[in-house]
Amino acid sequence: MTEFSQAEMRNVEAACYALCAEYAEIIDTQDYARLAEVFADDATFTLPIGAKEPICGADKIVAMFQSRPRNRLTHHLTSNFRVRMETMDTAVGTCRVLLFTSDISEPETPEGRKAASKQLMGTYRDRYVRTKDGWRFAERLGGITFHT
Repeated sequence: MTEFSQAEMRNVEAACYALCAEYAEIIDTQDYARLAEVFADDATFTLPIGAKEPICGADKIVAMFQSRPRNRLTHHLTSNFRVRMETMDTAVGTCRVLLFTSDISEPETPEGRKAASKQLMGTYRDRYVRTKDGWRFAERLGGITFHT
């Protein structure tokens, strides 16, 4: 079993937490081209809902998100991060997600748009890899646990 220093583990944890936060920001702002900044070129992504076949390759992941209806608005709240280094260049982890959705057709009010009545709670199971450009998702598997 490989031993890692506390500093190495904290650096990897911080990088992986940042990936999760950046992923949520990219999805919530619909800046999908930037997904290439968080996924490795050969990454796989499995949607939490719908088809359970993984989407393979960062370019196909980006294309899938770009094909989504632009009227769907999302707001991801992520928490309960767990990251464990496997090697100096690989790690695994999970995070919990609470997903609020709405639609662009909902009128904007001083309190924001009305959220959809059905909200989702689940977990992402992640594999991370260190690339020449830094840490990236090698695999992201989404799953839904509860809904409102």
